[in-house]
Amino acid sequence: MKKLQIRPHHLFCGRFLKVELPDRGEAFEKAERDVRDVFEKDDMRRVEVVQGPDGICRTCPDIRDGRCESAFGNEDAVRKWDGHILRGLGINYGDEKMTGEWRKLLEEKAPLPFCENKCPWKTICTVFE
Repeated sequence: MKKLQIRPHHLFCGRFLKVELPDRGEAFEKAERDVRDVFEKDDMRRVEVVQGPDGICRTCPDIRDGRCESAFGNEDAVRKWDGHILRGLGINYGDEKMTGEWRKLLEEKAPLPFCENKCPWKTICTVFE
């Protein structure tokens, strides 16, 4: 089975942020659902943390020339979010684990200091439940 490559905010936030973003299109919604399904239903899928746009990002209409240009946060802002999540989880780009191991780490570490102090989505995130 093919290894899943995912950037830090999709790894962490995909677990807790259950929000629909229809303005990003059906391809984006499907990519996000597919990743969420892998994390919820498959303990043995290898996942690597990557820097920059991942498969979810590449389906988003806000990606231009390989950079996020979303009004919610451009590539520079997203890279900062990714850095906060890396530090909060104690991981690095290139780290690989199986989905079950990632789920365990996320549950142990959540919520991160980033969630409480800097996340623009914290009012609608389930990480605090």
